[in-house]
Amino acid sequence: MATRKRTRKRKKTTQQSRFIKKLKRIGGIVVSVVFFIFLLYRLAPVLFSLFPSYTNDGDFDGIDVSKHQGKINWEEVATHKNIKFVYIKATEGRTMVDKTYKRNIREARKAGFKVGSYHFFKSNRDARDQFENFRQHVNKKEQDLIPMVDVEESGCRGASRAQLQARLDEFMKLMKEEYGVYPLLYSQYRFYNEKLAPEFNRYFIFMARYSDKEPVLRGSGKHNIWQYSERGKVSGIKEYVDLDKFVNGTTIKDIRY
Repeated sequence: MATRKRTRKRKKTTQQSRFIKKLKRIGGIVVSVVFFIFLLYRLAPVLFSLFPSYTNDGDFDGIDVSKHQGKINWEEVATHKNIKFVYIKATEGRTMVDKTYKRNIREARKAGFKVGSYHFFKSNRDARDQFENFRQHVNKKEQDLIPMVDVEESGCRGASRAQLQARLDEFMKLMKEEYGVYPLLYSQYRFYNEKLAPEFNRYFIFMARYSDKEPVLRGSGKHNIWQYSERGKVSGIKEYVDLDKFVNGTTIKDIRY
């Protein structure tokens, strides 16, 4: 009987020891996680400063906004005296209208900004239908800047280079007929050089490249506006906002409507 009791006691002691070891391991993991979170929190400003796409600096001339920026306090945005222009999303494809467009263009102009409107182009939609969507919702009298067309990879999947260029060319010509000027052409650095350069280099080019290195067009020609950050912080806008600046001698006079 005594032997059995000693055996049970040893088993109980062993189980307790294992349980304590497990607790220690769990405790060690919890401490490590907490320390990692604390370290990340303290280092976050330094880490973000290493990437140009995260910026709070004032080295920009303009911004572009859409519904993704939420409700904007334009009076507060106006405290940034360096903002020379604002482009606001108006339409997308054949039928879509940005739900914040009317309020944004009204309030931005009221706050004293020079404002232009842009259309998000879809390569799988008829160019004339897209033009009509933009024309119906964009009032010429509310435009301080030439129109802009946004041509990105996400809106042009499945289209060949030839198909995209043909439809975009038609859209550009329709805009010229209606507004008297060709629209500013916005695109992403790699996508533009792969799909649109050098055929479209003759237009005013608004190029996105989130880097400390400026984009370079394939072929002859130069870009006019560089969107160097997609995660800028501007007072009056709660969400991240794109930051844009004039390059290659371009000024606000070149894009006035």
